[in-house]
Amino acid sequence: MKTIHLFHFKNSIFRKIPFFKEDNRMKSDVIEIDIMNIEIVTEYIVKAHDSFTFENTSNTDLLSMCKKAQKTIEHYFVVRLE
Repeated sequence: MKTIHLFHFKNSIFRKIPFFKEDNRMKSDVIEIDIMNIEIVTEYIVKAHDSFTFENTSNTDLLSMCKKAQKTIEHYFVVRLE
């Protein structure tokens, strides 16, 4: 078994955090959060068989793996200020 990281964003599963730059990651609590457009990417840390390949696994199976995750981490990104 090996430990892998999967990222869930807008009904899709990715191997890396999609679309967002590290500069846009929220690093602290923001008082005026209601004026920001925030996107959440959920990271799942899961166990997979040694023979696991991301490309050969269906989205349904990836989602099932995410439901059994050992740990989840939410990443918040500021998309734009309004």
